[in-house]
Amino acid sequence: MPTLRAVIATTLCLACAVASAQPFRDRITSVTRQNFDSGGAVSRQFHLHAPAYRYHATVPRTMPPRALPQAPDDALAAVPVTHGGGTSPFADYVAGDPLLDGVLVLYRGAIAFEAYPHMETWQRHFAWSVSKVITAATLATLVREGRVAMDAPVERYLPMLAGTAWAGTPLQAVADMGSGIDCLDSDGYQDPSTCIYRLEESLDITAPTGRDSSLPAEIAAMARRGPPGARNEYVSANTAVLGLVIEAVAGKPFATVVREQLWDRLGPEADALIAISGDGYPYAAGGFSLRLRDLARFGEAFTATARLGVVDDALVEAIQGRGIALEAADLDELREFLGDDLPRHSAWQWDFVWEDGAFFKSGYDGQGLYVDPPRELVIAWFGTGLDFSETVNDMLPVARQLARSGSWASGDAVKQ
Repeated sequence: MPTLRAVIATTLCLACAVASAQPFRDRITSVTRQNFDSGGAVSRQFHLHAPAYRYHATVPRTMPPRALPQAPDDALAAVPVTHGGGTSPFADYVAGDPLLDGVLVLYRGAIAFEAYPHMETWQRHFAWSVSKVITAATLATLVREGRVAMDAPVERYLPMLAGTAWAGTPLQAVADMGSGIDCLDSDGYQDPSTCIYRLEESLDITAPTGRDSSLPAEIAAMARRGPPGARNEYVSANTAVLGLVIEAVAGKPFATVVREQLWDRLGPEADALIAISGDGYPYAAGGFSLRLRDLARFGEAFTATARLGVVDDALVEAIQGRGIALEAADLDELREFLGDDLPRHSAWQWDFVWEDGAFFKSGYDGQGLYVDPPRELVIAWFGTGLDFSETVNDMLPVARQLARSGSWASGDAVKQ
């Protein structure tokens, strides 16, 4: 029989536990289909726990992980970088930007810098549109094997698109964000009347409006905006088509093809996940969740083609050497934070390709992957922005400053 003193002590301890737990619960805001992409704490909760809120398929790691040696570079951490808050050492910027969740710099296959201000090393993070280049690289492996021809019209692989606005569009134009299809992401992710909203609704990503549709039906119903190959326009439907082509050519689910063609070859340390709709279609344009180190491993596939053998030199050269030129309005917008260090074109789902051979892919709300084959450099980051991604971190200009800082032994020919 416990003493009265023991009972009182136990009661007090329980009360303390309840009191200490309450502030934690008060900080939790439910993630819904209306607010998951709004930014701040709600979006960070979604980014780090996406499988709790959406259907996912697993892209399993079935091979032993490939080690990434640790080679911390104090000089890199001290490089002064200019950002929205002023100028500071790179490490101080990373620690002080509340919109950065994690940053990793990989140089010649070793980790030169790594920090996780708002996530843990072992956590997966929703990659949003950085997913697009994972999808494109998977398709490129099928091209290398002679199973896909990029100059073929999309209906060769997706007969459902014969007789639609997509008919006759070369697959390369789709991969280069130049299909000419009228489904601009800029029309609005939060506006239920837009094509991009209907596309994501069909994938069970955004809030349902009661429409009954599927991904193939939404794609087939799209209209044409202009001729293929003429303009670079950001259309996530292009990546959705690439995902369907991958499934059609391989005759397997998207996640299975990614594992066989790409993931196992990277030597990742963890499974990846891909968001899928209730009827099983992949969110190929934005649905990957993965660890930051594994995103860096993916980037390294483009800087160490011979050593890793995941993607080939032909793909890297195609990204660097041809694509669709960026338009003046896009360059004017980039000039605000890149100055005169402007990219030249877009190719193979990469947003920006510079004259010096580096390329970059962004993701909604502050995700990024910067790949610099001449310098053997990869900079990967995850973030969480504010106000429906109106405000995000400054890592893109910071990454270019790091790349051009003269810190890298290889690539003397491209240093400026």
